[in-house]
Amino acid sequence: MDTLMSKLKQVSPLLLPLIAGLLLLHTFGISRLTPEAIKELIVSLGWWGPVLYIILYTIRPLLLFPALILTLAGGLAFGPIWGTVYVIIGGVGGACLCFFLSRKFGRQVVRRYLGEKWYFKAVENKIAMQGFKGMLFLRVVPIFPYDPVSCLAGVTSVSFRHYVVATAIGMLPGALAYNVLGCSLTELFSPQFYLGVALVCITVISPLLYQLVRSRQG
Repeated sequence: MDTLMSKLKQVSPLLLPLIAGLLLLHTFGISRLTPEAIKELIVSLGWWGPVLYIILYTIRPLLLFPALILTLAGGLAFGPIWGTVYVIIGGVGGACLCFFLSRKFGRQVVRRYLGEKWYFKAVENKIAMQGFKGMLFLRVVPIFPYDPVSCLAGVTSVSFRHYVVATAIGMLPGALAYNVLGCSLTELFSPQFYLGVALVCITVISPLLYQLVRSRQG
C-alpha cells in the first residue's frame, strides 16, 4: 500500500494536464479533432493560443494523440515559421516528459509499456555507441517512432543535455516541412502545397539515402 501511494505521489503532477487533455478529447470527440478544428480553437484564444498549443503538444504523448495532426494544425494556425517554432518547443517538451518518466520508472516499466518491439535493442545500441550522434540520427530518420524512442532514451546512459539538443535539431527538418504543408491545406494543389509535399518527401527520403550511402562506403 505504501509503495502504491508513493507511486501515486510521484505521478500526481502529471494528472492535471492529463485529465485536461482527456476532457478536451471527450468534449470535441477525437474524430472531430482535425487540423482545421484545432486551428479554429487555437485562433479563437488570441494570445493564449500559442500557450495552449505548446501545452497540448507537450502532453500529447500521454494522450497517445497523433503528432502529425497537431503539427499540421500549427502550420494552419501560425504559419510555417512560428508554427515550426511552437512545434519544436512543444515537441521537445513532450520528449522530455517521456524521458523523465522512463528514467524515473525504469527499464522494466518501459519494456512492459512498449512490448518487445523490433527496434528496442537497435535504439539502445545506437544511443549507447554513438551518444549525441546516435540520438540525432534516431530523431532525423523517420523509421523510428518518436515517442517510443523518447522512452527508450530515458533508460540509456545518454545525457539529458545531449538528448535535448539532438531532439531539437533532429525535429527541425520535419517540423518545417510539415508546417509548410499544413499552412497550405486551405489551398490544395497550390504552389505552396506542392512545395510542402516536396519538403516532406525530401525530409523522409534524404536521411535514408544518406545512411544507405554510408553503409555501402563502409
